[in-house]
Amino acid sequence: FGDWKMKIAKQVTSNNCLTALQIKQVVSMFDFESDRLHYAKYAYDYSYDPNNYYKVNDAFEFESTIEELDEYISSRR
Repeated sequence: FGDWKMKIAKQVTSNNCLTALQIKQVVSMFDFESDRLHYAKYAYDYSYDPNNYYKVNDAFEFESTIEELDEYISSRR
């Protein structure tokens, strides 16, 4: 079921430009932190407002996940 969610989320994301808040909503739909992080990394390149991507952080439970996402974003800039 999680793989199906990820596939659909990626299809929608790759065909649309999403805001950071919309990405946060999609991230929140995943049950596992690892899936949330995987999608958040994927969606970054499709973000309409990457300067507001910090808003996605609220969808994570662990600070270490937020740090990993921040490192990923820093490496993309």
